[in-house]
Amino acid sequence: MTTPTERKMEHRPLIHRTNVVRVHGSPGEAISLDEFIETERAGMTAGRLREISGFSARIFGKLATEQARQHHDLHEGAERLMRLVASAQEAQIADPLPAHLAEAGVALAYLLKGVDLIPDSIPEIGLTDDARIVARVLDRNPELRP
Repeated sequence: MTTPTERKMEHRPLIHRTNVVRVHGSPGEAISLDEFIETERAGMTAGRLREISGFSARIFGKLATEQARQHHDLHEGAERLMRLVASAQEAQIADPLPAHLAEAGVALAYLLKGVDLIPDSIPEIGLTDDARIVARVLDRNPELRP
C-alpha cells in the first residue's frame, strides 16, 4: 500500500524526483542542480532581489498558464518565494543576503527566463526545469517552508 506522499510523487514528472544536471558552458560540461543554485546564489544581491520582485506580475502571469498548472507545486512554491522576497524588501534587507533569501532569488530569476534548460515554449515540459529549481530551493532551505 502506498502512502499519500508516495502517490503524490508518482504523479510528478520524473525531473521532480531526480537530481538533474544543467548543461553549463560547453555541451560536454554539466553541473548538478545544487551546484547551479550555489553558483547563482553567490551573485545574488539585495539590489537584484529588489529588481526581481519588480517582475512579480510576469512571474504570476507565467504561473497562470495551462502549462504551469501541470506542476502541482510550482505555483505554491513560487508564491511562497515571492512573499518572502516582498517581506525582505519591507525589512530593507541588505547585502550580504542570507543564503535562503539568495536562493529564493535564484529560483525566481530562473522563473523569469523564457529560454533556459528546457525552453518554456515547449508544450507540456517547458516549465519542468523551473518547477524543479523552485522545489529544490524549498527542499534545501527549511526557513522557506511553512
